[in-house]
Amino acid sequence: MIKKEQKRWLQAIKPFQDQETPFLVVDLKKVDEQISLFREHFPECELYYAIKSLSEDHLLRHIAPKVDGFDIASLGEFEKVKNLVSPDKLLFSNPVKKPEHVAATSKGGVTQYAFDSLNELTKIAQTAPGADVYLRLKVSDHGSAFPLSSKFGASPEHAVPFMDTARELGLNPKGLTFHVGSQSESMHTWEVAIEACGRIMERLEKVGITLEFIDIGGGFPAEYVERVPHIKHIVKTIRAAIKNHFPYEVQLKAEPGRYMVAESGMMVSTVIGREHRVSKDWLFLDIGAFNGMIEPLEITNWKYPVFCDANMRTDSIPSYFTLTGPSCDAYDTFGFDVPLPSGITTGDRVYIGSAGAYTVVYASDFNGFNIPKCHYING
Repeated sequence: MIKKEQKRWLQAIKPFQDQETPFLVVDLKKVDEQISLFREHFPECELYYAIKSLSEDHLLRHIAPKVDGFDIASLGEFEKVKNLVSPDKLLFSNPVKKPEHVAATSKGGVTQYAFDSLNELTKIAQTAPGADVYLRLKVSDHGSAFPLSSKFGASPEHAVPFMDTARELGLNPKGLTFHVGSQSESMHTWEVAIEACGRIMERLEKVGITLEFIDIGGGFPAEYVERVPHIKHIVKTIRAAIKNHFPYEVQLKAEPGRYMVAESGMMVSTVIGREHRVSKDWLFLDIGAFNGMIEPLEITNWKYPVFCDANMRTDSIPSYFTLTGPSCDAYDTFGFDVPLPSGITTGDRVYIGSAGAYTVVYASDFNGFNIPKCHYING
């Protein structure tokens, strides 16, 4: 994170400096910028926010009038947004759902459900008869930070029989969906997935099933420490692939989450201890993996942009630290070789950037430490 951006955040955070750490500051202007970029470069694609990435009520109310709907994964998420948009603007995209959640959301007006197996089709037919369904395909997630293909997705060769079974069960097979993996930085994977969808569209048409939409899922990357492909370049790849491989026009839908909110968030924490152990300098913070910073435990070498007030001093000499949390669990460590001023000590504030997505939604009060509160600016 460049110093100009650090200074901007330090200025923005000033109203909350008396608040007890840790806490997350969300810049709603940045959220709006990400939405506007998506709309500008991909106007033909409907935009559904994946609320699992950050599901704070204040944020959802802000986003609701700016998107086409929400991607939900449970009854609990449905309850959060049922009064914000019409239920026909909700995509229940979790491929394997609790039967009670399907029944309750169907009763609440939800009509669109993803599936990736015959078992799930039977479940939907029994608990949401007559629903619209769309098939989650297994596609390559090469180049993504968080692969998903090992857990979800039907093989393409099963697509036609699965969709035909949906029709036999009284459901309406309306679309296909896929996910190239969270934080996908390989544009080629989008092309491969779209090509697979095109082949399936052709095969489905031969058995009398014409699709209405393709849901290209999430995976659009946010910027952390390294540069990532710009949305306009990803969209250019997607458009070219659609032109080359789709046999007819369909409505496009997308379900970004990380892309929309990651860069809007700044986690504010405090150093509660500094130690030198096993030839390493350690900073103990009041934020850790179990109360918000768990993603580095999921993926090797996952890094956030990190700085502190001392970065602004012209005489600060950098050193490298291991960042660990406040709990008594040794796995509560989320940063390695993080450059910070060598003079940093107990009581100093540490700022963790691009922390808007998949932080507080994962947080627990393990060991009695607080879940970070959320504060908002520019909205």
